[in-house]
Amino acid sequence: MDSTAGLSSSPLHGVILGPLRELYADRIVIAERTLFLPDGEPCHHVVGVILEVLYTEKNGRAYVDKVSLAGRAG
Repeated sequence: MDSTAGLSSSPLHGVILGPLRELYADRIVIAERTLFLPDGEPCHHVVGVILEVLYTEKNGRAYVDKVSLAGRAG
């Protein structure tokens, strides 16, 4: 039996909520997860704030769809 039978090839979508730990021109790190920013789209938040990030996973990489401020680290 084919183990991929019935599986969709559409990308996976997810949400992560956590502190912004690292900020780079092309990616951010939320908690322990690296998420890649869309081309030319900077992240306007500062390290330490709590973010909610909607993302799409393609080829094993998570790409940011939307970033929202969720709070401040205490």
